Amino acid sequence: MSNNKGIEDIELGMLQMQILWVLGSKPTHGYYLMKKLTEIKKKKITQGALYPTLAKLQNLKLIEVKKEGTRGKKIYKLTKKGRKVMIKTCQEFCKTFQGIFKDFVCVGCPKA
Repeated sequence: MSNNKGIEDIELGMLQMQILWVLGSKPTHGYYLMKKLTEIKKKKITQGALYPTLAKLQNLKLIEVKKEGTRGKKIYKLTKKGRKVMIKTCQEFCKTFQGIFKDFVCVGCPKA
């Protein structure tokens, strides 16, 4: 993907979308992202999966990284473009999987 792509041209993978979603709540460091994504996915997210994905999101200008404190801990946060892409991607995801959610989640809902 080129850095010149518009929001409408960016298709994100599941891990990329989940990273943006987590960062949409608050800027954070890589360890927290690994922990939170492991909880969400019920599968261990490794540094080998996370950090190349963060680098790709940074190259797309969807996130930015700043060093904080004396130890230079990296804090990742959404850019304005990243927030727009995250919202659009999550909306498209919900629209795409609406029928599946209805069949597999709502079928088990208690009847009033």
